[in-house]
Amino acid sequence: MNQEIKISRSDLINKCEQFLGGKIQKSDLENYAWKLISEDFFDWDDEVISDIIFQWDNQTINFPINETNIRLWKHQLETDENLLEDYNLWNVHIDRQKAICEKYDSKWNPIDKKLKIGIGSDLNADPIHGLRHPKEKGTTGWYIWTGEYSESDDFFQPMCAEHLLQIRPELIKYFGLEVGYRFLIDKNGYEDVWYDEKLKNV
Repeated sequence: MNQEIKISRSDLINKCEQFLGGKIQKSDLENYAWKLISEDFFDWDDEVISDIIFQWDNQTINFPINETNIRLWKHQLETDENLLEDYNLWNVHIDRQKAICEKYDSKWNPIDKKLKIGIGSDLNADPIHGLRHPKEKGTTGWYIWTGEYSESDDFFQPMCAEHLLQIRPELIKYFGLEVGYRFLIDKNGYEDVWYDEKLKNV
């Protein structure tokens, strides 16, 4: 008779670290989760553990196993803070967009998440600038950059707006601002949002 094995948060954190270190692959996590669920001698009494195991086992209805999400699951195991929706679901940012628009006297003018945003320089740097021009075909009109601005033709590269979720999800709440708005933020909570009439004529 098999002795019961108690699964702890540290067990799952270890799996996250193995994945991030390139020692195991996505399929290894899926198989691990399925084994924990299907074998009777594994047990745990922690809702966070249960939630993550079932997410790893069934990505068709949950979040994909990738480096960003593994870091978020590890963070959740360590702190109880669940940021998975912020980094994966566009619609959780809609109410935040409306709140930003109300705060800065803008009508809510949301973008199509499948259209392009112009991205300049390293988005992991700070501070980060954003401005909204009138949209052109296939674009949202939004341009985002860090560091020194450049007039170079290749400074901005197109990126699907939805992809920003897994890079800087805190930007999404500004994308409901009308054409002509700008923002400047950083990871420490600094925020400046203002209207620039000149942007509507570009």
